[in-house]
Amino acid sequence: MSIRIISLDEIFGEYKRLIKSLSDLYDKDPLPPHCYLVYDLFHEIDNTDLVLKSSGGEIVSYVLVWRSPRVYGVHIWRFDKDLLSKIYFPSDRRAFVHVYDKDEKIISLIEERLREIGFSNIERREYYDMACGEKDFSPSNNERIAVRLDVEHVDMFIDLMRSMGREIDYEEAFEILRKRRYYGVIIDDKLVSIASRYLTLDKIHMIGDVYTRPEYRGRGYARAATSAITREAVSTGALAALHVETSNESALRVYRKIGYKIVRKSRWLIASPR
Repeated sequence: MSIRIISLDEIFGEYKRLIKSLSDLYDKDPLPPHCYLVYDLFHEIDNTDLVLKSSGGEIVSYVLVWRSPRVYGVHIWRFDKDLLSKIYFPSDRRAFVHVYDKDEKIISLIEERLREIGFSNIERREYYDMACGEKDFSPSNNERIAVRLDVEHVDMFIDLMRSMGREIDYEEAFEILRKRRYYGVIIDDKLVSIASRYLTLDKIHMIGDVYTRPEYRGRGYARAATSAITREAVSTGALAALHVETSNESALRVYRKIGYKIVRKSRWLIASPR
């Protein structure tokens, strides 16, 4: 029998090298997926799994999985078949798999792995990553009608979520509004439009949950709410960034008017349970 004594210097040395590699990726390109990598590991560690491959002290590929009670968010950067085989998540929730590779063979291999896990319904979609900086920001003239939402708006928020087909209870809505930053437009005591910031780092804020009730669309409410949350990001010197489906022309028009520009296109696989 042999016993190896591992010093704290060794443990912290490995940790420091990993953190340095993560920081280097993020510093070179803070846009997705690296912003998710850094944010999830430091702020959502209990809900995050990561497998990665490194060479010469640099990370060359990784698969990141973030788990919520409703969905899995999966980011595959520089596809590696060995890494993908090491990732497992039960097929009891929908999985949004972001693939930063255009190779059809790689997409097919990922679909095959999802079917092995137990997902039978897999849909391919294409999304743009869009970003807006302080110099490009063009605020909405109606931005003032957007108000910051807080816990006093929980009931309104639940009602809006239900109009989107999302059933949430008071406790979940309270936690969402406590944890994320939301702006909304309230008309006749009804929350009719929202936009949120769900990730905040020094170089980038991720914007999402942009939604307007169908009967209130075409009045500039989404633009007002998105403008308000974008202003908060760019005023700190950070980029505001978001994902939008390539076929969503109405949303693209809204974002372009505010100053967002297309940075890249990525493939998403939406995998649903049986």
